[in-house]
Amino acid sequence: MTRLLRFALVSLRRRHFDFFANAVSSILDLFGATVKDAFGERSVVHCNICGWTGNSFYRHTGPGYDEKNSLCPGCLCQDRHRALLVILEKCTDFFSPGKKIVEVAPERNLETLYVNQGLDYTSFDIKRRAMEQGDVTRMRYLDNSIDYFLCLHVLEHVPGEKEALCEIHRVLKPGGCAVVQVPVDWNLPQSYEYPMADPRDTFHVRRYGRDFIKRTNLPGFEVASKSINDCLSNEDINHFGCSREPVFFLKKVSAT
Repeated sequence: MTRLLRFALVSLRRRHFDFFANAVSSILDLFGATVKDAFGERSVVHCNICGWTGNSFYRHTGPGYDEKNSLCPGCLCQDRHRALLVILEKCTDFFSPGKKIVEVAPERNLETLYVNQGLDYTSFDIKRRAMEQGDVTRMRYLDNSIDYFLCLHVLEHVPGEKEALCEIHRVLKPGGCAVVQVPVDWNLPQSYEYPMADPRDTFHVRRYGRDFIKRTNLPGFEVASKSINDCLSNEDINHFGCSREPVFFLKKVSAT
């Protein structure tokens, strides 16, 4: 509630009246969802990260996004986080013993899960709280030292996209994999670079288009994608409230 109120006031001050309207509507939805969970059916949806159950997931609203049935009130994970966990469990050996995992700009709910499961996991970020402070374009990690590198909704905030990708390639072991999520505008043929971080698009420095795979398919990487559609039935996708946005896997196929 506090975050929504702050977002409403900031939007009003910036004269982003559409964002202000979304914030007010989301606050009203929050009250309605709370009442439904207090008096209605509690087993319609289930969070696979924290185990919360309820009538529906909550609305997730902010600068440039307004997603219904997304946010878990138990752990504040979003639909894309729940989908990612399923994909990692079913399509990779991410949770196998001995895997070295590093995440930039960690997702707090998933970070807690990884740590609680005893994974060899480290997180870093240039600004916000993480295990370490660091820059994805100049990482401290040794060459060929990481099995999985998590980069979730980060690249669209990084001006030095190519530098970041080269650094990710450097630190991955041969056969290691970067797990990447970005918001893609599938109506946009080519990605668009903003003149500066856009406050109306969550302060992104670029809007990715359908050329995202081409942009990341650099020498030494083999790029593929998976979505929750590859892992669960429609019934289970709805039950766990999973996003259908793809997860991109950048596999390191050479050490150079």
